[in-house]
Amino acid sequence: MRVRLIAVAIVTAAAASSVGAQGPSLVPIPYRTYIAVNPLGIPFDVASAEMETGVAQGVTVGGQVSYTSLGDDRYSTVDAKVRYYPSEVVLRGFSLGVSGGRTRFTTRSNDVTRKSLDFGTIGLLLDYNWMLGVRHRFIVGTGLGAKRVLANSDDREAAGIDHAYVTARFVVGLAF
Repeated sequence: MRVRLIAVAIVTAAAASSVGAQGPSLVPIPYRTYIAVNPLGIPFDVASAEMETGVAQGVTVGGQVSYTSLGDDRYSTVDAKVRYYPSEVVLRGFSLGVSGGRTRFTTRSNDVTRKSLDFGTIGLLLDYNWMLGVRHRFIVGTGLGAKRVLANSDDREAAGIDHAYVTARFVVGLAF
């Protein structure tokens, strides 16, 4: 009886240690990169294009270029981005990120002249991507962010821009 009890204990301990050694199973990710554009550039003066690729479980790097015209204000931007997906499945679901880039801001000061300012930015991003379709390759992405203007207060005042501004994201694209 003791021999059987000891044998059961050894087999149970061996099975438990082999299961624990495997750790959590990784989710297979068929697509790690996407290219997307903002379709609102067609009817409105808001256009952007972005690319993102997975570099580690749940981590992506990417870039974006955009042009936005709101009344007399125009923003042209180039940004590099790093995003973390808490689900650890890249490109899908909720993500937190940071960005760094360059912005050219211009505004009309009167009917004839425009004020402008070129400056660096750093930003925070909160985004959500849906992967739709039969093969889950069609990306619909939305998000909000905030960018800090890296320019001195005199230059910002002369151009009429605050120390930070809010950004919004809407893109459609294809994963591959």
